[in-house]
Amino acid sequence: MPAQKNRKRLPPPEDSRAAQIFPVHRKSGSALAEYLMDPARAHAVVVVSFIPGAALRIDAAAVAAQVGAEAEVFEVANGVETHHLQHGLPEHLHVFGTGARVYPHGPQWAARTPNPHVPHHASQLPALYQTLENEVLAAEHFQSPRQTSTGPLAVVSEAVVKGFPSADRAMVELVPSGEQAVIRGEDLLAGIPLDWLVSKGQRLTGSIDPAGHVLDVKDLLLPRPSPVTVYKSGDVALARVKSVQPSHAVAILWPGSDFRIGVERISSNDLDSAEDLLTEGEVVRVRVLYENGAVLLSMLDVDDDEPAVPAPPLLRGGPPWLVFERPYASLFTAGTPAPAPAQGSPAATGAGREPGLSGVELARPEALLSAAERRTALQSTQMQLESARRTIAELLAEQKRRGATDKVARALQDQLEVEQHEAVKLARLHNAAVHQLDALKDELARAKASLVQLRQQRRSASNRTENAPETLFLDPAEQFNFDLTLAWARTVPAADKAAHPLGSYGSNQHFLESWAALNEQQRAKTLRAVVDLVAGRTGPLRKREPHVLRLKEGAHAGATLRGEDVCWRLYVEQGTAGALRLHYWKLASGGLELHEVVTHDVVKP
Repeated sequence: MPAQKNRKRLPPPEDSRAAQIFPVHRKSGSALAEYLMDPARAHAVVVVSFIPGAALRIDAAAVAAQVGAEAEVFEVANGVETHHLQHGLPEHLHVFGTGARVYPHGPQWAARTPNPHVPHHASQLPALYQTLENEVLAAEHFQSPRQTSTGPLAVVSEAVVKGFPSADRAMVELVPSGEQAVIRGEDLLAGIPLDWLVSKGQRLTGSIDPAGHVLDVKDLLLPRPSPVTVYKSGDVALARVKSVQPSHAVAILWPGSDFRIGVERISSNDLDSAEDLLTEGEVVRVRVLYENGAVLLSMLDVDDDEPAVPAPPLLRGGPPWLVFERPYASLFTAGTPAPAPAQGSPAATGAGREPGLSGVELARPEALLSAAERRTALQSTQMQLESARRTIAELLAEQKRRGATDKVARALQDQLEVEQHEAVKLARLHNAAVHQLDALKDELARAKASLVQLRQQRRSASNRTENAPETLFLDPAEQFNFDLTLAWARTVPAADKAAHPLGSYGSNQHFLESWAALNEQQRAKTLRAVVDLVAGRTGPLRKREPHVLRLKEGAHAGATLRGEDVCWRLYVEQGTAGALRLHYWKLASGGLELHEVVTHDVVKP
């Protein structure tokens, strides 16, 4: 097919591709419209419009680098040129202001043209560039009917992931033929977006169906692991909230692994409800604990900056299936799986989905039609229009045979114009309803994201044992010893307490003064660090990287000594500004002496 005639070799790797310079073309509005309407056009086109002198502007060169050789990028100034472009295109296919739009090629490209994108803030541009790339990939995939193959048997082929036209479709390029194929989300794990399973640029092997150009990679799905093979006791893991009740939540470490988390392991406040702290579908940090052979998940005392063990991939060679930083709105992109592409029908491949209809936002209709009513109205209008066309064709033929007058022809023409006017009105109502539905979906996604953020903030304030401790002793050393014993009792699982008792330790005046200067959150983190140290918890302590405090930089510099005692240092915090460190002495007589809590740039005891 035309879109594949130049695909005889793999694209360069991502780094070298980024180094290439893809041109940005410029034409007048009328010339650009003529080029877009050319039936011989063999490439998708991205048109970027800009307002001269405006502060916000879409970087056409960045768009060209993003879409690469898959599409041609044109830039046009808003005003006279965009008006000329609008007049040269079918209705509702123009682009305006600070905007961008993808124009597919091939048969019926106008019906498959996505809506224009008009960003309102510079922070929206990176996401816009990715969206344009996905729309270009969709235009390439759905641009024409697939050629049927004479060989019905599937063959094994290697492929490279090119991108994601939608949440449940991944475009791949076969090696070494360079032909395109698609991976379908419904063939793998329903309800999970494909970019959670495979990553752009990943090479994978599967069986290709020559007739449908569908790559089957089900054999690459990994078996469900056991938690003990992925996490050690005390590790922080990523989990996805499956459901929430007032008394508990159900979270999954991967599909098919449900774990119940009681509200007492989510918040230390007895009055809290799990429904006020967690949102279904949210990705959270949990601590994995093993008690009496059972796997327990807890969200108590899990710091926001505490590193988590990467989530395992679900597909061999794929990315971690959960990422904490992934926008919550991406959970709404995994919709109902699209049907398989039908032979000879671009619309059946998914190109005719409602979100992809062309047009700009029109006046709001007085009443919003339901989806079934819109489909029925459009189908009825199309049938009426087709019936009118057949009637006119028959009457015109009869006119030629019987010598009908111009008056009859004019009446027929008027009838056609009435039918066309009614069809346009219904199309506008349908287009406005689609825009309103898209706006409501966006509003729902923003509301969900805001709800998640508010619940995260509330959980951050209530799910840790960081409330100001009650002062029970006049002596600061005795108060600290009590706080440490309490932290040890809460932190170390019951099954591990016998193996990790509090060892011999002491604290000097420097330590107690630095301890008094900390806020409650810093004290809680310091207590957990001291528990790991004094109780000899090898796993958590290794992550704090304890090391000898040397007199100066360099691996061969001498250690800081106090007689025969040696000064050591370990991490209390990581990845934050002014991260805290703990200095302590390993005593020659045995035991430990806590010396001081300092910021990371203080390297002297």
